[in-house]
Amino acid sequence: MPTLRARPRTLGLIVLTLLVVSVIGASLWALLTFDGSATRWERLTLGAVSAVVAAVALVGIVATLIFQARETKIAREEARRIAIAELLKMAMDDPDLDEAWGPVPAGEDRKARRQLMYINMIISEWQVSFETKALPEVRLRAISREMFSAHPGRAYWREARQVRTSTSETKRARRFHQILDDEYNRAPAPPPVRPRSRRPWAFIGGTATGLAVVSLLARALGHRTARTRRRTRR
Repeated sequence: MPTLRARPRTLGLIVLTLLVVSVIGASLWALLTFDGSATRWERLTLGAVSAVVAAVALVGIVATLIFQARETKIAREEARRIAIAELLKMAMDDPDLDEAWGPVPAGEDRKARRQLMYINMIISEWQVSFETKALPEVRLRAISREMFSAHPGRAYWREARQVRTSTSETKRARRFHQILDDEYNRAPAPPPVRPRSRRPWAFIGGTATGLAVVSLLARALGHRTARTRRRTRR
C-alpha cells in the first residue's frame, strides 16, 4: 500500500513547512519590533527575503495538499476496482449471480460471456495504470493491439466502446479510450472461427458399425448356406 506509506511523509512535510514559516514570521516580527544595530535597509531586506521564503513555503504546502488529494483519489479508485473485480469473479463462476448484474441474453454462450467479463477486468486495470502513468502509452498500444487481434477482444470492444467512451470523466481517461479505439481499428482482423468438425470420428464410427453389420450378415448367410447344403445331402 504505497499510499498509506506516503501519508506520514506528507504530514511530516506539512508540519516542517509550517514550522519554517512560523520561525521566519517570528524572526521578522522580532526584527521589526525591537531596536538593534541593524539599519532600516537591512531590516527591510531581511523582511523581503523572509516574505519570499514564506511564500515559497506556502506554495509547497498547497502543492503537497494537491498531491495528497490525488493519492487519495487513486487509492479510492483502486479499492473500488478491486471490489468490482471480486464481484465479477463470483458472477463468472455462478450463472445465478451473473443474472444479478442484469438480464443475460437468451442463448448466449457461457464461455463467450465469461471471456467478456474477464476482458473488462483487464481493461479496467489498464486504465488505472495508464491514469497513474504506471503504464506508458507505447506499452498500452502494444498490448491492446494484441488483444484486439483475437475474437474475444474485438467482441468486447464492439459492445463496450460506446459506454466507455461516453462515460470518460477526465482528459486522461478520454485519451486512454481513444488509444484503445485506434488500436482496435489498426489491429489485424482474426481469421473466422470454424466449428470443430466431427466428421472424421463420425466416419470412423460409421465404418466400424458398417463392418460389424456386414460381418454379422456374412456369418448369418454362411450358416444358412451350410444348413441348406446339409439338407440337400440328405
